[in-house]
Amino acid sequence: MKDLILILFIAGLAWLVWRAFTKKPSLSIPANKPPSEGSKEARHLRNTLQFAKDQHRVLSQKRCEQDAWQQRFAAAQAADLDQLSGLEFEQFLAGLFRAQGYAAELTPTSGDYGADIILSKDGRRIAVQAKRHVGRVGVQAVQEALSGQAYYQCHTAWVISTGAFTTNALELAEKSGVKMIGRGEIGNLMAQYNAKTNL
Repeated sequence: MKDLILILFIAGLAWLVWRAFTKKPSLSIPANKPPSEGSKEARHLRNTLQFAKDQHRVLSQKRCEQDAWQQRFAAAQAADLDQLSGLEFEQFLAGLFRAQGYAAELTPTSGDYGADIILSKDGRRIAVQAKRHVGRVGVQAVQEALSGQAYYQCHTAWVISTGAFTTNALELAEKSGVKMIGRGEIGNLMAQYNAKTNL
């Protein structure tokens, strides 16, 4: 699917460049004379080509990131997540949500204001507090997610953990609108990803 989108994007840009070259010349420029270096048409053509190069570079970088994520994490099972460090767990989640159609940005490892990942999709921003945790995750994780939501101006906040949640954490999350995602839901997302890639 991503390859199809990339092909359509490049085809569209090629069409724009072709249109720029085959456009009927204006009355002020003779038909056999190419646009001058400083003309509006030449600037437009340069800008179009630069835009195409920039978009190709960005798409290639995203593709490389997703390929690296797939090589590292695609075969992982939910139980394997316990072996990851906190940063590796954040990287895993970012790639998993990118595969679900989200844009995912990791925040700085220190001074993150309570959000480890910022997800974006359909114009909505989500602050994610990621806890690779074996025990029970408490109220502090919910408070951190809410702090990240406010700081990064997100619409909502999520806490995602490999561990279980305390009753107090679940109660605070319900009252404050924070979505709690545990090991089972992470496993479901992994299964959805594997089902899509095995089609």
